[in-house]
Amino acid sequence: MGKHKSRSRSRSHEKKKHQKEKQKSKDAEAESKDWRKDKIDQGQKSVQAGLDVLEIIKKERKEDEEKLEQWKKKVGYTGLKVKAPLNIYEEIMKKNIVAPVKPVNPSLLNNPQAPRMIEILVNDRLGKKERIKCCPQDKIGDLKKLIAAKIGVRPEKIRLQKQHSIFKDHITLEDYEIKHEMCLEMYYN
Repeated sequence: MGKHKSRSRSRSHEKKKHQKEKQKSKDAEAESKDWRKDKIDQGQKSVQAGLDVLEIIKKERKEDEEKLEQWKKKVGYTGLKVKAPLNIYEEIMKKNIVAPVKPVNPSLLNNPQAPRMIEILVNDRLGKKERIKCCPQDKIGDLKKLIAAKIGVRPEKIRLQKQHSIFKDHITLEDYEIKHEMCLEMYYN
C-alpha cells in the first residue's frame, strides 16, 4: 500500500504542478497583453503629442505670415528689389569710409636681406599636427610661444626636438638649421 499511496501523491503533486504552470502561463499572457496595451497607449499618446506640436507650429507660422503681411502693408513693400545707385562706390570713396591699402615697399620684395617667413610642421604624435609660420631669425622660445598660442598650451610645457636632440629656447632656428617645411617633434613636459 505504501507504494500506491506515494504514486498517487506524486500524480496529484504533478497535477497541481501542471495546474500551477498553466496558471502562470495564463498570468504571463495577461501581463503581456496589459504590457502591449500600455505600450500602444504610450505610442498613441506620443503620436498625439507630436500632432499637437505640429498644430502649434502651424499656428505660429500662420501668425508670423500675418505679421509679415501687416508689416508689408505698413511699409508699402511691393516686392520689387531696389537697386543701389551705380556711383555708390564713388560716394564711399569720397567719404573715406574704406581705408586705402598701404602700398608694399618694392625694395622689400627684391631685397634678399629682407626677412622671409618659413613654415614649420610641429607634430606631437598624439593627433595634433600644426603648421607654424615664423622667421628663421626667431628663437626657439619665440616658436614655442607661437605654438602655445595656436594649440592652447603654456609655452613652458612644450619641448621641441628633432630625433634625439632637444632644442634650447635661446638659440635661433637658423642656428639649428631648421628650414621651410621641416617637421619637429613636440612633447609635453
